[in-house]
Amino acid sequence: MANSLENSYSDPRYGVKQNLRLPDTGANQTSVIAADTVIARVTVFENILVKDWNCIAVVGATQTGTAASARNYVEVGKSLGGTGTVAPFGSAFIGGTIADNTVIDSTATETTFVAGDDIVLQYAAATGLAASAFRAGGLVSYVENFV
Repeated sequence: MANSLENSYSDPRYGVKQNLRLPDTGANQTSVIAADTVIARVTVFENILVKDWNCIAVVGATQTGTAASARNYVEVGKSLGGTGTVAPFGSAFIGGTIADNTVIDSTATETTFVAGDDIVLQYAAATGLAASAFRAGGLVSYVENFV
């Protein structure tokens, strides 16, 4: 039986924003980290355009540091299929006291992914979360690219 959805402009999914919840498989972060630390990595199976994202404080905490010191950042990035290298295209500043399951408004640049690329959620290098345990997750908004 043939697939009735054909990834074309007449497909009812064309241009419809969809959401992908990134798994929060990382451990609670409780110290200053020396290098980027991956929280989650998800491989996309179709060509997509990521439009926006938000960080989710799965386990909230009271954070240390300030935005000016470039500490306390969670990044979302793109990893070309098979390379492992991550190019961040969005970030969220984690500061103050944050309750569990708080959605943190995050910045993003629209980014195109092709099948096989990875969406990566990571703590940015030098992020200092020493005051208490914190665990991040993410929610990515995207549309499918049919052409």
